[in-house]
Amino acid sequence: MITDAKGVTSILKLKIGRPLNMPAKRLAELLEQGRRDCCRARNATVTHWLLWRKQRPDWKPGDPYDAPEAKIKRKPADPAKPPPKDSPIGPRLFLSRELYEVATRTAVNLSATVASSCVQEVVDRLKSNTPYNHDGDARWNWQAILNAEVSLPTWRGGTIPSPKQTATFTYNDHECTLRFPLLSKSSGYATISPTVRLEVGDMSAGHRRLLQRIASGEIRMADSNICERDGKWYFNLCYTVPTVVSGLDTERVLTVYPTLPDEKWPFVVTWPTEGTETARWYIGKAKPIVADYRRVVARRRAIRYRYSDGTGSGHGKQRWYQTIKPMARYVVDMQARFEKLTCSDIVKLALREKCGTILYREPTMPVRDNSWWAKQDVPFNWTSFDARLRHAVTKAGLQYEVERIRMGEWRPKEQKSAS
Repeated sequence: MITDAKGVTSILKLKIGRPLNMPAKRLAELLEQGRRDCCRARNATVTHWLLWRKQRPDWKPGDPYDAPEAKIKRKPADPAKPPPKDSPIGPRLFLSRELYEVATRTAVNLSATVASSCVQEVVDRLKSNTPYNHDGDARWNWQAILNAEVSLPTWRGGTIPSPKQTATFTYNDHECTLRFPLLSKSSGYATISPTVRLEVGDMSAGHRRLLQRIASGEIRMADSNICERDGKWYFNLCYTVPTVVSGLDTERVLTVYPTLPDEKWPFVVTWPTEGTETARWYIGKAKPIVADYRRVVARRRAIRYRYSDGTGSGHGKQRWYQTIKPMARYVVDMQARFEKLTCSDIVKLALREKCGTILYREPTMPVRDNSWWAKQDVPFNWTSFDARLRHAVTKAGLQYEVERIRMGEWRPKEQKSAS
């Protein structure tokens, strides 16, 4: 078995328990304030970038730029090497220095490493592609913003970054702790990096062994984050594990594509067998998710009817919203479980049939509007499914490819007329 040094990144969610160096109530207040400061830093950063680009509409990569003085002294660059190029978003030093100053000036109490991670998150958002159903000609988000095709992104809620360089993770048989940066030296607090316990008592033996390998350094810890859900705080532990090179024949391809709307399963897979024959297998146990989604929709409709005539008025909208919000999260979690199980079944089938490549025929918009999910009137996140399938295939050491399937190929005219 051969391993690849690059690896693949996975996430393990751990609940944050009581802190070691402050009261629990103070930690909750600091985390809530830190989450808001991170949102302020991101919003101020992206707004400053937009104003800078609006004031310089003719700027091009390589144009002169008067950069602020660096706060961290680094080694001088090698004169023999060519200087790094500017990004089409903005000058390289503008993205690294000026936006960092804006973030630290907006969120004074926020740690410098956390503010830097917020700036990088904004830059990554601007560099990302526009959605597949984007109404415009821009390919990248920063182009769509400048062309007024989309509004400026804003952050509400969000997470608190926990960079791997400054976070300390420990685990033994008795306790699991995390020390992470949160506050700056100018905040006035004596403890600027809280240390908290992580609740791992109900975790499986496999996850315990995984935590031990991360704490010992056998598995590399990646940039993680802290999030809040239902009034409780969690640490999303990101780690990078080396992928296993399966050694299977990459010429043997297992193809995954959506089924026709009249089928009983949402996905179908095909792979070559002996001779010129092709095996065909339906996959994706989606009947439970359809039944649960319809039950949730009926429950939401009943709640809306209950409050439509003013029943419960005078207590604020929060009373109605708290009843609806957990069910919306339940639908998202339910789809996530279905996607994980389906991707796992696809990978197991590819390994069993010794297929070294998995080809995902990504449906175009007309195919999605007429797919099995559309007929069942159940929303499905195709982008999330593609990302989960890519992660599962890469982790298994297989090759992953994506090709789009159009309406004429997915549903020929003969089948349209017959139906």
